[in-house]
Amino acid sequence: MQKESTNKITNARTINKMRCIVGLIICSIVILLTLISVTLNFVNFYKDDTPEAGIGTLRMYTTISNIIAALAASICVPFQIEGIRKNRFKLPSWVVEVMYIGTCGVFLTFIIALTMISPTAGFVYAMFERSNLFMHTLNPIFITLLFTIAISDVKIKFNRTFFTIIPTFIYAMIYFIMAFVVKIWRDHYHIQELMPWPVAFIGIMIIAFALASLLRFLHNLTNFHVKKGIERYYKESPDYEFEKITLAIAKLAKEESDYYKEGDEIYIPVDTIKLLSERYKTNTLPLDIQYDIYLESYLANIHNNDVNQIYVEEKNNSEE
Repeated sequence: MQKESTNKITNARTINKMRCIVGLIICSIVILLTLISVTLNFVNFYKDDTPEAGIGTLRMYTTISNIIAALAASICVPFQIEGIRKNRFKLPSWVVEVMYIGTCGVFLTFIIALTMISPTAGFVYAMFERSNLFMHTLNPIFITLLFTIAISDVKIKFNRTFFTIIPTFIYAMIYFIMAFVVKIWRDHYHIQELMPWPVAFIGIMIIAFALASLLRFLHNLTNFHVKKGIERYYKESPDYEFEKITLAIAKLAKEESDYYKEGDEIYIPVDTIKLLSERYKTNTLPLDIQYDIYLESYLANIHNNDVNQIYVEEKNNSEE
C-alpha cells in the first residue's frame, strides 16, 4: 500500500526540468512569430493602402502588445536555459510580473479580435489571415499557456493586477486623443460606430482588468499545484528517507553540486532545506546549522569532483 502511494510522487527535478523545456520552447516560438509578423508589417509586405501600414503599424494595439509580450519572453529565456542546465527553474518575481503584463496585453488582443473585430471584419480574416494569424491567434494562445502553466514560480498578489492595465490605459488615452480630440488618426477600430468613445474607454479598462484577474487566478492555481508537488516530493519521497536530516541534506548538496561549473555562484536552496526540516521535525537541527552542513557538503563534493577529474586526465595522459 505504501509503495503504491510513493510511486505517484513525481521527482521535483523532473517537474522543474519540464517547466524549463516547455517555457524555453514557447518563449522561442513567441519571439520568432513576433519578429516575423512585425517585420512583415513594417515593410508593408501585404501592400495595404492604409495609414496603419508600414511604420504606421505602431499605431495598432495589437502590434504594441505583441512586442511587449515578445520582450517579456526574451527576458525569461536566460533563466530557462540556466534552469535546464541546473535542473533548477526559478524566475525572479519581477520577471514573472513582466510576463504577466505581456500576457495580459496579447490576451486582451485575442478577446477583442474574437468578439469585436470578427463580427465586422469576418472571423477568418480577423483570426487567421495574414499577420493576424500570428498576432491575434497564435501568440496570444502560446503566451497565455506559457504564463498560466510553465511560468508559475511566483504567487501573484492582487495589487499587481493594476500594473498590467497600465500599458492598455496609456494606449487608450493616446488613441482617443489622437482619433477623437485632435483627430490626427482615423478611428481604425471603428469604435465610434459602436458607442461613444468615453463609454468605450471605460469598457475597455473594465475588460482589461477582468481578463488580468482571470489570468492571475489561473497562474496562481498552477503555482499552488506545482508548489504542492515539489513539497510532497521532499516531504514524502523515499529518495530522502534517512535516519538523520544531516544525511538528507548531504544528499541534496551532492545532487546540486553535480551541476556546478567553475565560476557559478553557490546557491543554498533555503526553501528545500526548510521542507526537509519539516520532514525530520523529530530529529532536526537549527536552520543555520543545516545551511552550514549543506554548504560544507557542497564544497566537499566540488573538491572531490575536481580531484577525480584531475586523476582521470592524468591517467589518460599517462596512457597516451
